[in-house]
Amino acid sequence: MAVAQRRPILALCLAGTVLCLLPGQGFVGSPAGRLSNSRVVARVGAEYQERQSPRDADLPFDAAAATGDTVDVSFKKRPFGILRYTPGNGGKGAMVQEVIGKSRYPGDPQGQGFAAGVKGGWVVKTINGQDVQTEDFNTVMDLLDDEVADPRFSKSVALAIEKQGGRKAQPAEAPIAITYATIPGYEWKGEVLGADWEPAHR
Repeated sequence: MAVAQRRPILALCLAGTVLCLLPGQGFVGSPAGRLSNSRVVARVGAEYQERQSPRDADLPFDAAAATGDTVDVSFKKRPFGILRYTPGNGGKGAMVQEVIGKSRYPGDPQGQGFAAGVKGGWVVKTINGQDVQTEDFNTVMDLLDDEVADPRFSKSVALAIEKQGGRKAQPAEAPIAITYATIPGYEWKGEVLGADWEPAHR
């Protein structure tokens, strides 16, 4: 009789152990840490800031003040290798904050930003010739269509698009020509990602 009572308990324990060992599962079935091979293009600016939360080092800026040196970069495909952008004052414009610090192989899409020398603190001035320097941040992000996000966000992205009434803009056609501009006197204090950086480090 005692043996028969132990069997259901043993079965429950074994089932719990199997669930904990399943790939991508943690306690209570929550996804574990982010893996480099699990990241996909999210393709949306809606609620971007909720997914790519600001950092303490992010300093406020006025996108219209980006009247300094400009740099032209052409991206052949998405994603560009730029991990995070932030909006300027009033939610206008977009500034590069984090760039993947390496190119893993020739033609690596996520190494394009690094190979082109894109740097944190640069403001997106034009996209395929369209002036977006003081455009709404979500519009700029939809045009760039460059977010690389964890697949867990797919449902929240869909809800965010529906909530704002659709995309603010359609993605710019590739290859994408982007002109960046600097802000004279602006001191960017963000993080420079090294060659050993991996998505799991976030």
